[in-house]
Amino acid sequence: MPTWLAAVILLLALAGIVPARKYLGSRRALQILCIVFCAALALACAVYIGLTVLFVDAVRNSPPAP
Repeated sequence: MPTWLAAVILLLALAGIVPARKYLGSRRALQILCIVFCAALALACAVYIGLTVLFVDAVRNSPPAP
């Protein structure tokens, strides 16, 4: 997955929490389920982006081959 796509999914997942709280107020179980799903998706994307940055930095700063 490209990093830009992970960033877009991260933003959409974070933005999905607000409508879940606003429009699913009367359906408590569905509201909690949607918030947990969006938060888990956002966490997975954040970890993916962080690991991508870490590995790209490691490759850029690796010592030259002998």
